Amino acid sequence: MYIGKSISVKTRIKQHYEGFQSGTTSAANFIPKTHYLYFKVVNNDLEAVITEANFIKTYQPRYNAITKDGKSNIYIIFTNEPDTKIKIIHATDIQSLELDDYKKQVFGPYTSSKVAETLVKLSRRIFGYCSAPFNSRSRACFNYHLHQCPGACQFFITPKQYHRHLGQIKKFLSGQFVQLNKSLNRQIVVAIKKQNFELANDLKNKIMSLDQALKNQNSSLLLKLSDATDQVQHLIVSSLKHPLLFEPPVRIECYDLAHLQGDNYVGSMSVFINGTPEPSLYRHFNIKGEKRSDPHAMKEIISRRFDHLEWGRPDLLILDGGVPQLSIASSVIPPNIPTIALAKKRETIYFYDNNKVTSLNLNLEDPVLNLLRNIRDEAHRFATTFHIKKRQGSFLA
Repeated sequence: MYIGKSISVKTRIKQHYEGFQSGTTSAANFIPKTHYLYFKVVNNDLEAVITEANFIKTYQPRYNAITKDGKSNIYIIFTNEPDTKIKIIHATDIQSLELDDYKKQVFGPYTSSKVAETLVKLSRRIFGYCSAPFNSRSRACFNYHLHQCPGACQFFITPKQYHRHLGQIKKFLSGQFVQLNKSLNRQIVVAIKKQNFELANDLKNKIMSLDQALKNQNSSLLLKLSDATDQVQHLIVSSLKHPLLFEPPVRIECYDLAHLQGDNYVGSMSVFINGTPEPSLYRHFNIKGEKRSDPHAMKEIISRRFDHLEWGRPDLLILDGGVPQLSIASSVIPPNIPTIALAKKRETIYFYDNNKVTSLNLNLEDPVLNLLRNIRDEAHRFATTFHIKKRQGSFLA
């Protein structure tokens, strides 16, 4: 009936149950019909995204929003042989490709093109693939120049060998990580017996890259990307009904603070562009003011942020906190920039409307709230990491 991924099963079940009690979410339909709950533990968000997509493709759960809006879903496609190419397309374009075997050539659905792009780039880095296989001019493709192509464009391998090579990527996108690892290790043994040590070393590098990707615990950005869609960007406007927000916000900034009883007081700014994180734009702040309270510290870092016009203009500001942070920090925020405060306790949203504070509670499983929380959680993570580094430095000093 429903398939989802979560860092905390307990928290996600609680959210669904609250939606059931209020009768305002799809949980009102599937909670009364639920008899069993199955869960699969995975190592990181990479496995979570791949596993979720494959389960949704296999079981077509009735109450997943992604199955209801199939036209806008994103898929990774392998075109027909022999000149197989890897493409990222919408569901509406699949039929035009006239694929030979849908199950073996279509992977997804993914709610965001960014997720699909990330998976394809990771596949290229680990395994390599040709972007212009067996072309009539034998012209080297772009991936070949990056040393991430097995040489199909140069006819260094046959179509049959290339098809077998792409099978590794298909296993990866299918979540068959154990089988893939075993297959690569068997190929190493064969290559060594044939004294093809160059191939054996290439296979060894693939195994190491695959192992590194699967053991990487810091894949949270990929999970955040899976919640960011163009539709959600448009929903922000209609869901918040903020008096200054008329267009989907392209650049969203969020601010958070971290300290230990007032010591090593720091602030952070996370930045999302079109619903996806841009870590290169994140910023740290050391709190310099004498007033050691979160509202005044928030005011300080935002005031300093707007000293940097070269950073660009935000389309939406999110403050981690409630009415105190909103009221005190608003005095240094340009009046034409939409600003909200997001309080953790009930994820209540506060903003000014006609000089009066308005509160808003979205459903806990609302995609807009999920995106806002992701942005807030990134700012919190960034602030906490910086605070810990400063505290360790103070301790060593």
